[in-house]
Amino acid sequence: MVTGDEAFRIISKMLDGCTQRHKVIAANLANAETPGYKRSEVCFEDQLAEAIDAGSPDDVQAVDFEIVQTQGLAERADGNNVDFGRELGEMTRNTLTFSTLAQISAMRIQRLREAIGG
Repeated sequence: MVTGDEAFRIISKMLDGCTQRHKVIAANLANAETPGYKRSEVCFEDQLAEAIDAGSPDDVQAVDFEIVQTQGLAERADGNNVDFGRELGEMTRNTLTFSTLAQISAMRIQRLREAIGG
């Protein structure tokens, strides 16, 4: 069972992952016309799920944000495999995820303040 403190650590780690993913997507967009550039992505959800299942707060904190080149995408003649539309979609999805997590975090903090204040 995940306690309130552990849930906050998980949300915090997910926010960090979304921030890292945003930077990588921005780099992909910035290099969409760079010959030979290969799309990268951030992978952490599976590792985070395993850490949560293990039930140790230290495992959650140890989750690493792995940046890998995306395999299996079609390349243009110049060797670049970035699809601008795909990146914009990923950016939108990541932004929505981040915003949702930030709102959940803010609500949790507000409830704590209310509990402390009376």
